[in-house]
Amino acid sequence: MKTYINDAIIGNKELKVGLTSRGEVVRICYPNVDYRQFIEFMRMGVKVNDSGIIYLHDDPNNVYMQEYIEDTNVLRTEIKNMYFNLRMEQTDFVSMNKNVIIRKYVFSNEHEIPLDIKFLVHSKVLTDTNNFMRSKSYR
Repeated sequence: MKTYINDAIIGNKELKVGLTSRGEVVRICYPNVDYRQFIEFMRMGVKVNDSGIIYLHDDPNNVYMQEYIEDTNVLRTEIKNMYFNLRMEQTDFVSMNKNVIIRKYVFSNEHEIPLDIKFLVHSKVLTDTNNFMRSKSYR
């Protein structure tokens, strides 16, 4: 089983989100941290021209830099794909007034030629607040 370590946490009074140093969401806790985690996985990726999927949080060609914006609960993760010379800036925060996660992505083509970039999201969230949902295994 994969261990998920929180390298960064964003949130408000009720909603807490744990992220890795590469910007991957690994936990969403609501209404408090002792309650159920509402995410199975959340994978973001890009498809450049006719390439395979480049997962933003897990690609050997990516270099990462992460920091909180000073005096805020806003987390900025910069992802640079060295193969395509593509810079991706991910900004994550939780609204202070509503229990909403806000994620913003900015893509910058630093390559000499134009790139056809498609943004992809593959996620599985859990919505059963009473913890009755059971995971199924298929073979």
